[in-house]
Amino acid sequence: MDDAAMKEKQDLLDDAESCKKKMSNAVALIDGLGGEKIRWTESSAQFERQIKDMVGDVLLATGFLSYSGPFNQEYRTLLMQQWKKEMDSRHIPYSELS
Repeated sequence: MDDAAMKEKQDLLDDAESCKKKMSNAVALIDGLGGEKIRWTESSAQFERQIKDMVGDVLLATGFLSYSGPFNQEYRTLLMQQWKKEMDSRHIPYSELS
């Protein structure tokens, strides 16, 4: 074999090794991201719930801040219960934590 053929053979072997490394890295990346799909799906569902409940949560928070300050905890709790009852009757969603 002449030098040109040997160089071409070595270049092809180097390219093949480089492709194997890239493929191995790609497989490792895909496998690593595969577990993230579950977390992303759960986060997406949580964001959808937060968006759905946002109007009601903001309504309760602003109502609480605006109107319940001068009252004791017992009366504040009563106000929140009444507001939630009113929101339920009007089908305004809110999160259960508020």
